[in-house]
Amino acid sequence: MNPAAGVLVVLLGALLFLSPIAIWVASIAPAWWWPFVAWAVLIAVIAFHVLGRRDP
Repeated sequence: MNPAAGVLVVLLGALLFLSPIAIWVASIAPAWWWPFVAWAVLIAVIAFHVLGRRDP
């Protein structure tokens, strides 16, 4: 993973877990599985990026 993509993934993770929207969703008592879905989305983005690149 190149450095720019790594920074983008870190920013996406921060947006997903630390943004005011995430805090708002957590405050309205979401389902017990919501944190697992958030982690799955982040892992899927990383997996698609790593598996989608082609080495020459």
